Amino acid sequence: MQFKYGMAVEYRGNRGWVDFIDDDYITICYIDQPDRSLHTGRYQASLLVFRENWNEVRCCVDETKEEQESETTSYFLQSRGCDHVGAAC
Repeated sequence: MQFKYGMAVEYRGNRGWVDFIDDDYITICYIDQPDRSLHTGRYQASLLVFRENWNEVRCCVDETKEEQESETTSYFLQSRGCDHVGAAC
């Protein structure tokens, strides 16, 4: 499987999205929620999945939904989420 940043995936019962891609591992963000007590305004938790376990990661989105979500993800990335948490970036 070729991973893309923001791709919706499931790994060992945990659903999330690909948050980082390296030659040896990926991270999957499975918790993302507002938290005003943090500097970034968000609390995130990620799973680290090494290359030898990539065969256990499955895509959770069909192509039609993926196109729609990539537009949303792209906007979120461009704005760095600032408009979602009310923080200045």
